[in-house]
Amino acid sequence: MVGLTWQLTLDAFEARGLSEATALLRLLSRFAPEPLPLSVLNRAEIDGVLPRARCEIALRALLDQSLTELVDIGVRCAQSHGVLLDSVAAATPADRKPVLDTTAVRLLDAAVPAVPDAGPHDPSLRMLVPHGLALLRHVQEPDPLAAALTAVTRLSVALHRTGDYLSAWETARTAADLGERRLGADHRLVLAARSRTGRALFRLGRYAEAEALLAPVHAVQERLFGPHDPDALDSGFGLQLVLGNTGRRDEAIALLRAVTAGRREALGPAHPLTLRSRSGLLVLLSPTDVVTEEDGALLSLPSQCVRSLGPDHTVTLGAHHNHAWALYQLGRFEAADQEIRRVAEAYRRRFGPDYPFVLSAQQLLSRTQVACSHLDAGIALMTDVVARRERGLGPAHPFTVDSRRVLSDFRSGNPRPPRV
Repeated sequence: MVGLTWQLTLDAFEARGLSEATALLRLLSRFAPEPLPLSVLNRAEIDGVLPRARCEIALRALLDQSLTELVDIGVRCAQSHGVLLDSVAAATPADRKPVLDTTAVRLLDAAVPAVPDAGPHDPSLRMLVPHGLALLRHVQEPDPLAAALTAVTRLSVALHRTGDYLSAWETARTAADLGERRLGADHRLVLAARSRTGRALFRLGRYAEAEALLAPVHAVQERLFGPHDPDALDSGFGLQLVLGNTGRRDEAIALLRAVTAGRREALGPAHPLTLRSRSGLLVLLSPTDVVTEEDGALLSLPSQCVRSLGPDHTVTLGAHHNHAWALYQLGRFEAADQEIRRVAEAYRRRFGPDYPFVLSAQQLLSRTQVACSHLDAGIALMTDVVARRERGLGPAHPFTVDSRRVLSDFRSGNPRPPRV
């Protein structure tokens, strides 16, 4: 009965000269039966199926016939029933499906940030996830399938960089599974999605699972694409984070140096990823090594980032953050305190009080405050970090456990000295 009703309605659209309404409903059937932000449809990429200027008229026709509805969940969206969308998809002529798929993928791709950056929570990103995964299930042709997997993996990166690590993990894992069925386990895009899955597992505190995924992916990428391939270098960067946080500092340093050298050769010395890799060395290296690394140039990294990227770039702020840690390790407490205070304030203005970068900077600020004999201030800062990490990450997350240990050391009056 549903099929007959909507088919008669589409016939009526055609008779009234509203063929765009039929085209729009068929396009919607490529997405999931979940709220779809209207901003996804209001793009030039929709011209592959219907003129953008006619999209609002077509949507109004669907609304008038109750084939879709408008919902407002903080973002204005269109939503249609799953049974209807399945029926429309099944009845769509085979020769129309390639252009519908290609257009749907282009719309999704345009809705995902081209270069995802760190930022506060963005609810519209999570709304895109079911639609991206639906495309990976619907699309048949290799080129739009690859484009869909690329867009969904980038969506996972965008979620990750807003601190939504659970959604990032679920999105990348499901995308990799769906892509593998059609493209194979060793396809470049499938491996990239697996790598992002491992990166999210690390941020979720699931270190053993992260290593078990990242290590073989990194090995396969190096074997298939070479050690200086950008994807292999990205997985290597993620793997060194796991190694460094599980006490295998020498392995992490060796891998990070290799990643830094590879990125310098493949991307150039001023590329953000090259500078970010060098920034990681400020954290991993011992005080003795950090002053001699790169013939002493590593300690001037923040100023190099300012020149190449600008003072407000995420990588520049991260370099200042890590430089403050290096100063703290070197016993230059006043300088470290001043630098990390500026970083923490910049992070808080940009991301809000609960963002992971903010809490990491605040933890270092608490250390520098205690080192500068401001014990009460350090305890107050650290108490806030513990409370926020317990709420956001859970009491058993390694970051939370480490924060509680630091707070306990402060309260005992016996804070641990910097590493020497």
